[in-house]
Amino acid sequence: MDKIERLEKLKGIVSNCYYCELGETRKKSVFGEGNHDAICTVIAEAPGQREDEIGRPFVGRSGQLLRKILISIGLDPINDVFIANIVKCRPPGNRAPTAKEIDICVKFLKKQIEIIKPKLIVLLGKTAVKGICPNFAKESMEKLRSITKSLGMITYEDIPIIITYHHSALLRTPWRKMSAKEDFQFFQEKYKELKYLSEG
Repeated sequence: MDKIERLEKLKGIVSNCYYCELGETRKKSVFGEGNHDAICTVIAEAPGQREDEIGRPFVGRSGQLLRKILISIGLDPINDVFIANIVKCRPPGNRAPTAKEIDICVKFLKKQIEIIKPKLIVLLGKTAVKGICPNFAKESMEKLRSITKSLGMITYEDIPIIITYHHSALLRTPWRKMSAKEDFQFFQEKYKELKYLSEG
């Protein structure tokens, strides 16, 4: 099977998953979307109400902000990256996913990463860190942001990771937007380098 077929098969499994209680309360699972050959995978926490209603990632108010940020650095959210969440179903009331829910559901995300084979991962917020690199979950966001500026200091399966704030945090605390802008500019530079190398 090629990548598209493998992702479609995995999507079918996710849509019929009831391994945790989130499967009982969701309207639609949110598998993720984007380029199956993406250089970068962008990972956030969990679907919100709007995502749950239509089954697509990052379409609610904060998700739209993320899409605008990606466009502002010259990236198409559909054609240039693959966007997904640590868990595929909305936690009731938009609460944070529990450790058990993350442990169960992150296996699907890790399979997506295995299929897509990105050269860079961007983690948005602490829940994404807990899912992909739990050993760093107790570190402050400021420290994590600083560490990942030395690309390769934090990795998943030898894939370098950049960590920045979750886009919903930027709506709650607008003063973080300048820091996030620096992070995304760094991401932009590294993306361009990787794209150049992949095309060379």
